[in-house]
Amino acid sequence: MFGHAKPAKPPKDEPYITGNFNLTATLGSSGRTMQMAGYLYYGEDQKSIEDRIAVMRSIMEKEQTLAAIPELEAKREQMIKGMNQAKEVLAELLEKQNNSGLSSQERMNVKNMQVNIQKVSEEIDRGTEAIAEARKKVGAG
Repeated sequence: MFGHAKPAKPPKDEPYITGNFNLTATLGSSGRTMQMAGYLYYGEDQKSIEDRIAVMRSIMEKEQTLAAIPELEAKREQMIKGMNQAKEVLAELLEKQNNSGLSSQERMNVKNMQVNIQKVSEEIDRGTEAIAEARKKVGAG
């Protein structure tokens, strides 16, 4: 239809595209993206466009949440490993304390480790809750 004027209204029973739009979402920290496109049709009202965009946005939000779950799980696993290592070091220090005593630096390390282990334990609990909430949000158990 190059060189011809656009018709004033679309032919009967055929949609007439007057424009388009794109939505893009980043999925997780990997940098992967998801893109969806839609069209604007002749005579379409704003509510119809907003409804279609809302559906697309909902799909994208679900995909973002699905992509976040493995990242949340990996972060939680790393915290558990770190906490377990800290508990091992703490156990060694406490055993040394019982057997031969600790230097002032080691006593301070024991106190700091006990506080840090408690904080990490609370963070792990929050991570577990975040994972469960994300799975619930997307219907993945």
